[in-house]
Amino acid sequence: MKARSFIFAVVAIFLAIGSMQAWAQEEHKSYKGSEAFERMKRLVGVWESTTDMGKGPETITASYRLTAADSALVETVFEGGPHEMVSIYHDNSNRLLTMTHYCAEHNQPRLTLTSMEDNKLTLDLSKDSDIDVTKESHIHSATILFDGENKMTQQWTSFEDGKKKQVVKIPYKRVQ
Repeated sequence: MKARSFIFAVVAIFLAIGSMQAWAQEEHKSYKGSEAFERMKRLVGVWESTTDMGKGPETITASYRLTAADSALVETVFEGGPHEMVSIYHDNSNRLLTMTHYCAEHNQPRLTLTSMEDNKLTLDLSKDSDIDVTKESHIHSATILFDGENKMTQQWTSFEDGKKKQVVKIPYKRVQ
């Protein structure tokens, strides 16, 4: 009886694994997002900048990769270092570009697109972001200026104690 139960369990496991592999290899249709999100998808690759963020010139690398059947863009900055940060861009339920920034400040401000001009996207802190703007140091806005296929400039504005603390401009060039 034990042998029969064991064989049944093994067969069930192999069937489950086979089903999961088939599902994982199934062709998924690529996500077609909002105009702003489609613009962001063009950033896939590796970007580099030399800029001064208040401590003298330093080289910054940012990488972008798509995940979740191309419905989310993962941005990683300062990868592998103690200040590594990740931002995930996606369309919200209203198909409005949204970004959650997983910050070295130990918080996760959520920014939403507030304007889109020819080559510039501006995102500001969402009303539903879980940030106490009067107490927490946080990223409050981000602007991405597309300067061509292989150049972009990001501007990050941080707030502390409810006031603008710092504005950092980072001119990136694509390296991969």
